[in-house]
Amino acid sequence: MSSEGRTYYQSEYDDKIYRERVKRNLGWLGDTEEEARQRQEKLKNSVVAVAGAGGIGGSMVERLARLGILNLKIADMDTFEYSNINRQLGAGVKNVGRNKAEVVAEYVHEMTPDVAIEVFPEGITSDSAAEFVRGCDYVLDEIEPYEFKARYALHRAFRASESVQFMITGYVFGNRTFLWKWTRDSMPIEEFIGLPEHAEMNAENAEHLIGRLIPEVPGYPGNAMQRKWLIDEQTCPITPGAPPMSQGLLTERLMLAITGIEDQADSARLPVSPGYAMVDSRTWTAKLVEDRP
Repeated sequence: MSSEGRTYYQSEYDDKIYRERVKRNLGWLGDTEEEARQRQEKLKNSVVAVAGAGGIGGSMVERLARLGILNLKIADMDTFEYSNINRQLGAGVKNVGRNKAEVVAEYVHEMTPDVAIEVFPEGITSDSAAEFVRGCDYVLDEIEPYEFKARYALHRAFRASESVQFMITGYVFGNRTFLWKWTRDSMPIEEFIGLPEHAEMNAENAEHLIGRLIPEVPGYPGNAMQRKWLIDEQTCPITPGAPPMSQGLLTERLMLAITGIEDQADSARLPVSPGYAMVDSRTWTAKLVEDRP
């Protein structure tokens, strides 16, 4: 159903189908069947919002639905272009020009009709951010890198929320992905990025922004090629294989946090910002950085 330009897909829940479709999760959710089922219930009852339906965010809605989370929100004001087809869920010739969040929600609800999905096709704005995070337990910040004003609005709403436990972000640059975790006590996004909210996105500010979002610059291709795309054209080039790497890590880290498994055995917690995690598929490098100047 629709309200004020938004679409809301209600859950069509069938317990027998739900238990069958998530049963393979249980082998990794506990030491006993009862413990595993209890952790699956935590996933089932969580409310997760995904800001951004691009190469990572759109597919995260699908992955979270497959995981068994039954209450999702998605926001994006952007529409599909031909250049999105190489990596984004829902992108295809027939969907060019359609709102990304609406297409993703339509696809995911058809796949898993037991998942309730609220769509914010206006994206994240100073007017919509508070409503977007309201009632959520976790938020994924997958807003486009250059849209720092929308990101500021989202993070302000998160810090004002009493329900959201933390936010998590994943970006890909070349063959590597960076993950950040945001809490109310971690470095605020405004300080992390360091640009005034009303700053113009010119080459100088783009260079500053990208310098904050890429704490370790990939060694290939060379600086001139990277600058051409990231600074001069203010566009992030992405190959089809990079977003799934980030999506998988984000899904796992969120699952581990919701279920409490991140505190078990030899698990390692994701650092809070300005610390980060980095995985590079080209150099076979993975690291946790607890802090960053």
